[in-house]
Amino acid sequence: MQKAAVQNPAIALTVNGERRSVHARTLRELLAELELEGEFFAIALNRRVVTRARWNETSLHDGDNVEIVTPRQGG
Repeated sequence: MQKAAVQNPAIALTVNGERRSVHARTLRELLAELELEGEFFAIALNRRVVTRARWNETSLHDGDNVEIVTPRQGG
């Protein structure tokens, strides 16, 4: 009998001002869970900018505030 994969319990985050329940445990996992692809993002975790090089290792915790922004072009 095979064991079912154990999924992380959900944590509550505020992402761009919206409360969300997610299973991600790192910023990189959060981007995947939100289906945001590419590298053209800037991310702040609890008001501190996190460099792209640290997205894989930056842990998320219940109650964190995440801001994800993308560059826009316009006139």
